[in-house]
Amino acid sequence: MPLCSAFLFLYVNFSGEITSTMKKRKSTLLLLVFFAFCFMESAAFELSNHSEISILTCSPGNKPYSVYGHSAIRVRDSIFRYDVVFNYGIFDFNSSNFVMRFAKGQTNYLLGTTRFETFFKGYVIERRGVLEQRLNLTLIEKQKIFDFLLWNADPENRVYRYNFFFDNCATRVRDVIEQNIDGGLEYTGVASGKTFRDLIKDCQKRLPWLNYGVDFLVGADADKEASLREEMFIPDYMMKHFSLAMRSNSGQPIVAASHMLNPAPKHNLKGSVMTSPFAVFSLLFFLILVLSLREFLLKNMTLLLDFVVYSISGLAGIFIGWFVLYSEHPAMSPNYNLLWLFPLNAIFALLLLKKKWRPVLKYYHLFASFWWILFMITGAFLPQKFNPLFLLITGIFLIRPLLHSVTILKRT
Repeated sequence: MPLCSAFLFLYVNFSGEITSTMKKRKSTLLLLVFFAFCFMESAAFELSNHSEISILTCSPGNKPYSVYGHSAIRVRDSIFRYDVVFNYGIFDFNSSNFVMRFAKGQTNYLLGTTRFETFFKGYVIERRGVLEQRLNLTLIEKQKIFDFLLWNADPENRVYRYNFFFDNCATRVRDVIEQNIDGGLEYTGVASGKTFRDLIKDCQKRLPWLNYGVDFLVGADADKEASLREEMFIPDYMMKHFSLAMRSNSGQPIVAASHMLNPAPKHNLKGSVMTSPFAVFSLLFFLILVLSLREFLLKNMTLLLDFVVYSISGLAGIFIGWFVLYSEHPAMSPNYNLLWLFPLNAIFALLLLKKKWRPVLKYYHLFASFWWILFMITGAFLPQKFNPLFLLITGIFLIRPLLHSVTILKRT
C-alpha cells in the first residue's frame, strides 16, 4: 500500500514531462508498475528513518456516541509521502440486525485506514480538538507496529468484538503500542480512584438524558473502582497516562513530543431547564399527585392511571431484565434497578383489566407500597449507585398504590 502511494506520486509528477509521442506508452507502463506494486504484500514496505508513529486523541463531540472522545494511530513517512490513520472505531450502522446485535453486546467493530488529511478535516468540521503524541520508538519498533497494523487491517483480521469498558478504540491503541515495543511500558501516573460509572458520567454530563439512560441500564459492576490501566478506556485518560509513561528498558518517556493539531473550541451545550430529566419527571410527579388526590377525595380511583403506572414500571423492568439475561455488554448484571422496576407489575396491570380479579388483586397495592417505600429507605445501602432521579420516579410509582392502601386499610 505505501509503495502504491510512492509509485502513484511518481506517475502523477513525472508523466506530464514525457513527450507527446511517448506519453501514452510511458504512462501505461507506469500504471502497470503502479498496480503491480499495489498487489505486493503490504508488510514488504520498509519505513525510512524519517518515519513517525503517533497517538491521536480527539476531544469529545456533541453526539451521544462521541461524548467519550476517540483515539487512533497515525503512521507518517515523509520520504514516501505516506500519512495514514489506523482507526479502531469503525462500525457499520447499516449492517443486518445492527440494533438487536448492539443491544445484545454483539457489535463488531473493525480497524479502518484513512488518509490523515481526511481524518483531520472531519474533526475540524465537527469542531473537535486533535492532540498528537509522537512516540519515542526505534526504527525496528516502528516497523514492527506498522507491520502489525497492516496485518490487522486486512479484511480477514480487521473485525473485533467491541466491549465498551475493556476493548474499544482507546484500549486497542494502548495494546498495540504495549505489545510491540521492547521491554514494555511503565505507567508512572496515578489512577483517578473513580469507578467506571464515575468515569463515563464525567463524559456524559453534557447530555443529561444519556446520563440517565446509562444509569438505568448499567448495573452494580460499574461501581467498581477502575485501575490505572482500566481507566484508559477513556481516550483522555489514555492520553494522560501515556504522557507520563516510561519505557521499561531505558527509563525514557514513551512520548517524545506532543502537539495540539486542532485546539478544541468550547462547546456550550446548555439544554433548556424545562426539558431536563428532573424537570420532566417533577412535572409528571405533580400531575399524577394532583389527579390521584382528586380521585382519592372523590372516592373514585380510576383504573386508567393504575394501569399506566403499573404497566410502565413493569415493562421497564422487563426491558432491564432482558439486558441482564441476554446482553453481553459489561456491567449489565447484576442490576439492582430491578428492585424498583419489577416485571411483576406488568402482569398485575394486565390482570386488572379482568373485573372478576380486582377484589383479590387490590391487596397487591399494599405489597407494592411496602416494597417501594422499602427501596427508598434502603437503596443507599445497596451495592449499586442509583441516580438520584430514580427516587423521584419511584415516588411517581408510589402515589397510586399508597392511596389505594390507605383506602384498603380504612375499610379493613
